[in-house]
Amino acid sequence: MTGQPPQLRDQAAVRSFLRVGGPILFGIGLLLTLIGIADFFGSMNRSAMPSNFWMAFIGLPLMGVGGTMMRVGYLGPATRYVAGEVAPTIKDALSYVGVGGTRQTCAACGGTSAPDATFCDDCGAPLGLTCASCGQRNDAAAQFCDRCGKPLAAA
Repeated sequence: MTGQPPQLRDQAAVRSFLRVGGPILFGIGLLLTLIGIADFFGSMNRSAMPSNFWMAFIGLPLMGVGGTMMRVGYLGPATRYVAGEVAPTIKDALSYVGVGGTRQTCAACGGTSAPDATFCDDCGAPLGLTCASCGQRNDAAAQFCDRCGKPLAAA
């Protein structure tokens, strides 16, 4: 098994075909369906049998196929959008109940970085001060060392 992601050989062309062909089929299906329904209701006023009602039976499946093609063609962006909306909420909920790593908050800009980061991911400011006496890492706003209690010199 190779380490390549599972994808089609010409995935971009297939995606483009689905994104262009889907709306075209959907539009044709919608047009046929509207003609068929208009003919059906129009025949009630004329007291005659509808002659183009069969178009609705062709148009409805075309709308279904076109809609499915559009959904598949835009599946990637839609999934990324949903993941972008849902993932932070899940992460916050898991963090609230104590699951997952805690993040450091930068005193300078308020951004968050990994727990073992030395500098802020957003602004580059140092995230903590190291005690010269014992080597303990302390918060950037701390004035005294958490381990030995000696004063910290701001860098």
